[in-house]
Amino acid sequence: MENEKKKRRLKVPHTYTIIFCIIILMTILTWIVPSGQFDTMENADGRTVVIAGTYHEVGSNPQGILDLFTSPIKGIIDAVETIGFVLIVGGAFGIINKTGAVEAGIGKAAKAFGKKELFIIPICMILFGLGGTTFGMCEETLPFYMIFIPLMMRLGYDSLTGLSIVYIGAAAGTCASTVNPFSVGLAQSLAELPVGSGIVYRGIIWVIMMIIAIAFVMLYARKVKKNPENSIVYDIDAASREHLMNDAANIKAFTKRDGAVLLVFGVGMGVMVWGVLAQGWYTQEISMIFMMIGVFGGIAGGLKQDEIADSFIDGAKDLIYAALVIGLARAIVIIAQDGRIIDTILNGAANLLGGLPKVVFVNLMMFVQNVISFFIPSSSGHAALTIPIMAPLSDLVGVARQNIITAYQFGTGITNFITPTNGVLMACLAMAKIPWAKFVKFVLPLIGIFVVIGMISLTIGLQIFPQ
Repeated sequence: MENEKKKRRLKVPHTYTIIFCIIILMTILTWIVPSGQFDTMENADGRTVVIAGTYHEVGSNPQGILDLFTSPIKGIIDAVETIGFVLIVGGAFGIINKTGAVEAGIGKAAKAFGKKELFIIPICMILFGLGGTTFGMCEETLPFYMIFIPLMMRLGYDSLTGLSIVYIGAAAGTCASTVNPFSVGLAQSLAELPVGSGIVYRGIIWVIMMIIAIAFVMLYARKVKKNPENSIVYDIDAASREHLMNDAANIKAFTKRDGAVLLVFGVGMGVMVWGVLAQGWYTQEISMIFMMIGVFGGIAGGLKQDEIADSFIDGAKDLIYAALVIGLARAIVIIAQDGRIIDTILNGAANLLGGLPKVVFVNLMMFVQNVISFFIPSSSGHAALTIPIMAPLSDLVGVARQNIITAYQFGTGITNFITPTNGVLMACLAMAKIPWAKFVKFVLPLIGIFVVIGMISLTIGLQIFPQ
């Protein structure tokens, strides 16, 4: 009886509850933090940037109870493109899953790897890490969770292992961005530095962070493989495990039709990667590719038109939870923007850091960027708001602007690992049915290591990039 009461007390709040509590907190802050803003201008690239030294107080706009309950729909409207993308991806996978090709392919892969399945982790994490460091792979990872979670569970691991391969791989790569145009590239442009400068130094950081991230996931995976009850999500995976761990005799045999479906999927993913890297494609174009994958995959799998339509609806239905999470997470930022407190927080950070010793300055800069990233999870939005202010501030302190870029890089990358304002994180956790609090507990040691790496890198950077 006492044990049951203890379990009730320790129950983790629902993801929606956590997000809504943060929305309430942000609403309260709009009554406490003074309202203010910076003047802005449009640069040569057409980007709106902040003009340093122009902060001024404006009329307060505290958010009330009506704003609190209006913010979720505003967040959904603001994130409608991403939400639509998630639903279309879910629908496409609903069609592909209906063909049975994925299940048959996973079964065949499980047999093919045999006892060497652990090598899947480093190989795939490196690929996702490359995507993260080169183009900030984020929303593009969403389709892969539906592949890797069942694959790793079939191989005797858990859903958290499958999720970590994709998410931690891409997030670690993004945190150590080298040429990512949406973070480091944009930040360097705003700081009036050559885009791509310091790539060797950032490349070394990427290698170190990827080695640590891969080792972290592999150690956990080995522990789960030895004893499934060591899994952090053992109870959560119970229903899926019962289905996925059936005897091989119950897995449908891999056929030519399955091969055709997977070929459609593979070609589609190849076109998507080409489009993102070479053509600058984003959610609309990628959504188009997944619609084509779903329709052509269904035809190749021998599905009738009504089966294609019904399975698309079922697939989209499965990701409603994830789609709403993205909208609710965006509501947090909406409240802060409407309350006019983001610029005030940024100005306070700039005043706090001025006049400090160089080593203290660059390391505090990272932590300040960590905080700002909570309010602005978008790496490009974060750069556009902070770099025009932080770059001139670094000149006053005598710190090279390249070090400011590194501080920004770690600031946005580390926070986005765990922040509930990161819609992609909350969406992939929703897909895996893993509570946010459990994931944070799991990844916190890795975050601690990355913070230390960031501080060491910034300190060394003062010697590599002198004023």
